[in-house]
Amino acid sequence: MLRGLLLAALATVLLLVFAINGGRYEGPPSDHFDGTHFHNLTPTERSADALMSLLTTDWRSDWHEVAAPTVEPPPRHVAGTQLAVTLIGHSTVLLQTGGLNILTDPVWSERAGPLSFLGARRYRPPSLPLSDLPPIDVVLISHSHYDHLDLATLRALAERDAPLFLLGLGNAETLRRAGIESRVSTLDWWQTVALPGEIAVTAVPGQHWSSRGLLDRNHTLWLGFVIEAPGGPIYFAGDTAMGPHFVQIARRFGPPRLALLPIGAYRPAALMRGSHLSPAQAVAAHGLLDAARSIPIHWGTFRLSAEGMDAPVRALETARRRAGLPAETFAVVPFGQRQEIAPLPATTR
Repeated sequence: MLRGLLLAALATVLLLVFAINGGRYEGPPSDHFDGTHFHNLTPTERSADALMSLLTTDWRSDWHEVAAPTVEPPPRHVAGTQLAVTLIGHSTVLLQTGGLNILTDPVWSERAGPLSFLGARRYRPPSLPLSDLPPIDVVLISHSHYDHLDLATLRALAERDAPLFLLGLGNAETLRRAGIESRVSTLDWWQTVALPGEIAVTAVPGQHWSSRGLLDRNHTLWLGFVIEAPGGPIYFAGDTAMGPHFVQIARRFGPPRLALLPIGAYRPAALMRGSHLSPAQAVAAHGLLDAARSIPIHWGTFRLSAEGMDAPVRALETARRRAGLPAETFAVVPFGQRQEIAPLPATTR
């Protein structure tokens, strides 16, 4: 029996090393691609302190199961300059505006990992079942990590709605291997796709990294998205650390009507600060963007780091108060409860 268990463990390791990997981009070098690997605008180095923090950090923290909320399904469509926002969980958000339904980083699986039994477990269920979603027109996928690119969910959406999938360079191969081939478009930073209803989506830089296995680190591009729509731009950061991209985005598109900013997976700081925002940094990013409204994402669903389940929320409140921001400007909103976001004044668009 022991021999069988050892062989099974070895087979799993070999699967992870050689079989489970993402796509790979081939193209000309650029300011963030060297011909083989993508890289950030600001280089990130792993220091000895970062590696040591894995051993010295207390990883015991309070995570607990959360029951699914009882909520009403969202409307089928939202017209004109209206913007309805529904948080599903982690970085999954339903955005409804201009007659389009846009879904960010959709993950409905019980684990964020390469296999159904391997990966970060889900503590907070999706606030809505897939069956309660309106027809999805566009899916935005920020990068290849399992808590953002969930093939099981993408297959279900492709079969149900055949939406347009927008991803960073190199990620189409990952979807193709999973049998998702139609209506997939990959983008480089600053490339734009025009959509119906006077809406456009632009891929924008982030400060992060990518991989799905042990041999494909940074072979595909990570990004955020800006949705230009009637009523003002909407910024979905995906997963990012601090970097010059916040100022660049604000200069190019103006103040966002809404910014979806990650606040979780920030401890230990020595290890995480090169790829994630802390709540205090998210407040700083809100200021750099000059956002009219920000909503925190990427917290309280999958345990990915050392902080407690609700620690990001408490830290965000502290940072908001210290920055002198009104409560409604950057605050947690209930999962599953539709939020109506006011349009920007015409003079600021």
